[in-house]
Amino acid sequence: MSEPSAIRRAVEKGVAYLESAQLPSGEIPIETSPTPEMSGDCVREPVVFPAALAARALSITSSAARVRSRALDFLLREMDRGGLWRHPSSEKPEHYGTPLDLDDTSIASAALAAAGRPFPNNRAVLLAHRERSGLFRTWILRWRHPLLLYRFFRLTTSTVRDVDAVINANVVIYLGICEETRPAIEHMVAVLRANGEMISTKWYESRFTVWYFFSHALRAVAPEAGQMIVPRIEATTPINALELAQATSTLLLWNRVPDVGPLIDAQLPSGAWPRAGFYHMGRRRIDSQPTPPWWGSEALTTVFAVEALTRRLLVDESDAIRRTA
Repeated sequence: MSEPSAIRRAVEKGVAYLESAQLPSGEIPIETSPTPEMSGDCVREPVVFPAALAARALSITSSAARVRSRALDFLLREMDRGGLWRHPSSEKPEHYGTPLDLDDTSIASAALAAAGRPFPNNRAVLLAHRERSGLFRTWILRWRHPLLLYRFFRLTTSTVRDVDAVINANVVIYLGICEETRPAIEHMVAVLRANGEMISTKWYESRFTVWYFFSHALRAVAPEAGQMIVPRIEATTPINALELAQATSTLLLWNRVPDVGPLIDAQLPSGAWPRAGFYHMGRRRIDSQPTPPWWGSEALTTVFAVEALTRRLLVDESDAIRRTA
């Protein structure tokens, strides 16, 4: 097991890397690649999603306060009227041709709320975008630019009524446990019972990603989810640093204390962790493989790694307090 001092050094190196990699706007950089390994040519893509994830995940890392604050500033500048967000940032030409979505909106909103940053009350809009089953859809449709919306849905794998379990998890994380989110909570538990993680999501290709987001959403309300997720993680070997970081955080969310030595060993001399594909363009029911490109970056993997190691440090600190009490 790694000593707290080694964990702390890894966290500080990771935060220093993020401070150097974060763009002047506060954006957390991400790249696209034709392969999930991101081994080919990678191209920077200006999007909101990584900054929202970083602002939420780094809320437990005190040394990352500056990175988090700049990411929150970026989110406020990218916010659409009504407290809503879309995936591409305003720097990207396709910004206004892409619908607003519940995923970016929920993650950004949760991050801003946790930091005490004011933003418009968007709850009614999110609740208005549900199926009759009570599950949340992916896209927030405003028909000010119908031709742009038509083009988006014609040229991508997306449909107007897309429903994704991971996106429902992020909505639950933001809105909390209430009558309106109960169907989403029940759906996630049902997915786990059926071992249906990989058919429940259109945008992600890793079980570790599903387990990570489900655990954040369910740990306070559905302990049986942890009873299913923990043994599956323990029986599955991560294939890259991103999965390893997500596995570590997820186990810690369920009060397991994994060895973080392998995660520390995966850290690069720069302080970053290696990039890997985090999400892709989507998979339709008729597709055998997801549609490229893949999105990922060293900065995004580092966000997850810093979160995981911070969670481990918090456990160590809690144990030390109990021993001295």
